[in-house]
Amino acid sequence: MRTQFDFWTSRARGLLADALVYSQHVMALASERTHLEALPVPDEPLLSWSLYLAGTPAKWLGTVEAATQEEAFAEGAEKFNQPKECLMAVRR
Repeated sequence: MRTQFDFWTSRARGLLADALVYSQHVMALASERTHLEALPVPDEPLLSWSLYLAGTPAKWLGTVEAATQEEAFAEGAEKFNQPKECLMAVRR
């Protein structure tokens, strides 16, 4: 008669064997590659900007990701349907 401990240890051995076969398969696929292609990196990193509707008091509209403040204005004007002149951008 098998005990619960025997059942769980045999199950664990089976899972470890499956993991070993899988890792060998993954390593074989990785070794077939001659080189790894680098991901494209933008010239300037994207920064997070908080956009406000200028006025008294200023109203927070949301956030956008852009490299420069001018790009944040352009993206915010499109995203929030507001004219660029009425927006204020603060880097987060």
